Amino acid sequence: MKNSRLIKPTLISILVVLLTSCAVKETGIDIEENNARVILEKIELYEGAIRSLKSLAKVKIKTPDQKISYTQATIAQRPDLLRIEALNPFGKTVGFLSSDGTNIYIISPSENAVYDSGATFDLAYVYPGLTLNISAENLVNLILGRLPVNVYDTATLPELSADKERIKLVFHSGTNDIQNTLWVNSLNFRVEKAEFTLENGKRATINYEYFDSLIDGFYFPRIVDFASEGFSISIVYEPNVELNRDVNKTLFRPAL
Repeated sequence: MKNSRLIKPTLISILVVLLTSCAVKETGIDIEENNARVILEKIELYEGAIRSLKSLAKVKIKTPDQKISYTQATIAQRPDLLRIEALNPFGKTVGFLSSDGTNIYIISPSENAVYDSGATFDLAYVYPGLTLNISAENLVNLILGRLPVNVYDTATLPELSADKERIKLVFHSGTNDIQNTLWVNSLNFRVEKAEFTLENGKRATINYEYFDSLIDGFYFPRIVDFASEGFSISIVYEPNVELNRDVNKTLFRPAL
C-alpha cells in the first residue's frame, strides 16, 4: 500500500517532464538543423521565385516636413522592367516612371528626363521627399518584396541565432565591421525584417507584413515598410495582386 502511494506521484512527475519537453521542442527553433548556408539558399530560392508583379497599392510617405498618401499602379518584372504611376483621388496620373531595360523615363512635377538603364536617379522624383539615389533594378527588388541591395554577397557566412520565434542572421563586412541583419520566419524562411547599409552608406530598415494566405502559390508581402534616416515609405498592396503573369513589354515604354 505504501509503495503504490509513492508510484502515483512519481508517474505524474515523469508525465509532466515529458509533456513539458515536448512543448519546448514544438515551439522552439532548432538552429542546429538549419545552418546558415541552408537558410540563405532557401531565402534566395523563395525570393527568386517572384519574377513579376501587377497591382494597385496605397503609398504613404513620411518626411520631416510632410506626409503624402496616394494610390500607385505598378507593373514590375525582374531584373529592371518597371512602370509606376502615381494617381490622384480622381485616377489621373500625377507622376510616372518606367524602365524598359534600355532607358529610364521619368515624368513628374520635379523631373522630365530620360536616363540610361544602368544609371541611378533620385527617388524623390517619383516619391516626393525621399531623397535617395537608386537604380531601376534595386527599385524593382524593393517593389517585389526583396531587399533593394544584396546583403548576401559576403565572403563569410553570417552569425546565426534565435530571436524569439525568428531566425536572426548577422552579416559582418568591411574594416568598420558594418553589420547587416536579417530576421527570418522560422517556418517559411521569408525575411520579415532587415537592417542594412545602402550603397551610399546610409542605414536603412525594412519590415514586411505578409498576406494571410498564399498569393498565386507564393508568400508575398502585403505591406513593405522602408525607412532611412528621417524618411519612410509604406507600400500596401491590394489583395488582387498578380504575380508571375505574362507582361506586355510595350507597357514599359511610354508614348512620348
